[in-house]
Amino acid sequence: MPTVNLTQMNTHEIIQKVVEFGGDGVVKCIQCGACASICPVSHAGFPLFCKQLIRKVQTGYEEEILDDPSTWACVACNRCVEVCPRGVNPTEVIFAFRRIQANELAISTSSLMSQSNLYEKGHAVLSGESKKLRVKVGLPENPPTSVNDEKAQKEIQTLLDNSPMADLGIF
Repeated sequence: MPTVNLTQMNTHEIIQKVVEFGGDGVVKCIQCGACASICPVSHAGFPLFCKQLIRKVQTGYEEEILDDPSTWACVACNRCVEVCPRGVNPTEVIFAFRRIQANELAISTSSLMSQSNLYEKGHAVLSGESKKLRVKVGLPENPPTSVNDEKAQKEIQTLLDNSPMADLGIF
């Protein structure tokens, strides 16, 4: 009787999902560690920073990492993108995995405030403190995003209302 390698089947499926959600660079990563060396999530001690997430995806560990909140700690600073010698774009891989997590309703409680802000204000990170800091450095109080565009805010709300995230009852 032939042996069935379930890990290999799972590996193909999770890689395909990540690619479909925008993280096509996941297949280019050679685990050099350049991204991890400058990643704030890595330095903060989260167990699943960019390099680790990519390796877990490449080796088919979807179920083991699906509920890990580490991906939600990524602040999209793009330092990893700048230093990657292979053009992996680790930020896009992380965001693709977040989309998988969102579809599975595996969203970290640490991201609930930003999700609520996105729905209500059109911008995920928008506090009184961030507004003050923007003004202090000579920028407009509100960033040039959907926060200043009522039509865009309504579109975001419609998208979120019709997404699996609506089932979470956040908004």
